Amino acid sequence: MDRDWARLGSALRAAREDLGLGQLQVAERIGVKRGALRNVERGEISRVTPTVREYARIVGWTEASIDAVLTGGEPTREAAVPPDGEVTALVDSPEELPLRIKAALAGGGPVLDTAVINLPGEDGEDSEAQMVIIVKGRGGDATPEQIKRALLQWEKAEAQIRRSGKE
Repeated sequence: MDRDWARLGSALRAAREDLGLGQLQVAERIGVKRGALRNVERGEISRVTPTVREYARIVGWTEASIDAVLTGGEPTREAAVPPDGEVTALVDSPEELPLRIKAALAGGGPVLDTAVINLPGEDGEDSEAQMVIIVKGRGGDATPEQIKRALLQWEKAEAQIRRSGKE
């Protein structure tokens, strides 16, 4: 059975970025140098190490997710582990959200996906700010085909957003 180490690395990196975590943050939490994390993300490994297992735990994957991704499957998510080990809300209550966000969330349509993207900082490093994106369908009665099209549109837009942050 072939194991796709590059696929595993890409999936871990994407999960880390979705959580808005920088490489250095994750490396420090694991207790390794940033280069070790970079090697994992590039697929420049040949076995599942404690570093890989801890990385998966930090991004919220179940224990079986590593093997699933290595063999072409998808990870199963549990709750990600925040940097301080405690789960905290970004806002204490929905009332603290800006009015236009509350209005958009209150409208009909399913939440299709979310992303947390680190804003670019100086010298290619992550800044201290993040962008939180909630992707929502427009209508509450969307067909599966309409939802599929919306998700494909979001995938293209997300890739463009992530690329523009690395330029």
